[in-house]
Amino acid sequence: MKIPGILLFLFPMLAMAGEGLVSDKALALGGIAIGDTPAQVVARLGEPKRKVPAQDFLGLHYEYPGLRVSFNEGVVAGLHADKAGACTPQGLCPGDRLDRMRALYGAPIVADRETGRFHEYYGADAACWLQIPAKGKRVASITVACQL
Repeated sequence: MKIPGILLFLFPMLAMAGEGLVSDKALALGGIAIGDTPAQVVARLGEPKRKVPAQDFLGLHYEYPGLRVSFNEGVVAGLHADKAGACTPQGLCPGDRLDRMRALYGAPIVADRETGRFHEYYGADAACWLQIPAKGKRVASITVACQL
């Protein structure tokens, strides 16, 4: 996996500050983790509501109510939750208050990206991170994003 240049610069500073960092075990949603196979996903969640082929680097998406599981090269490479049923292992769910997010994970890195402002927490290997947009004072959705 490639690591974005900015992360190579930021990661040592973040580690020293202790802000915006989570264990790699936190990079999961609804019981599904990065690196799981399609068979593992189906064993945990059942057959998806829809299987959607894609033309981007995430070549296939399994859609479940409130959770999208994306695959690259036969393993989970991205997750997106927008309903309360698909939570992180620590129990953060879409719809929770941002205060709960901070209580569970500490202070986030706030990132302004082309698609909006996000609260972000980076995994220990810095290739994947939690990306959390807010709606008012609540978690709008949770994405586990990876730089492949």
